[in-house]
Amino acid sequence: MIDFMVQKPNNEREYYQVSYTVNDEKTFEREFSSLRTLRDSYPKYVLTLDYDKAIIDGIQKINVIDWLLNK
Repeated sequence: MIDFMVQKPNNEREYYQVSYTVNDEKTFEREFSSLRTLRDSYPKYVLTLDYDKAIIDGIQKINVIDWLLNK
């Protein structure tokens, strides 16, 4: 299950998973597996309080504070 989706005015979407951290393997797999099942090409994000940024299987892992501040 996806935490939330944003529908943009131009009919594009963005998908989001939110987790305090994904440093634990079990949590990492749970958060990323939901997004991996989506077969469209819209952007997919995992928002965490982790400080590292990464792109894993096309899914962007972003610090939620940076995301909120649009950095």
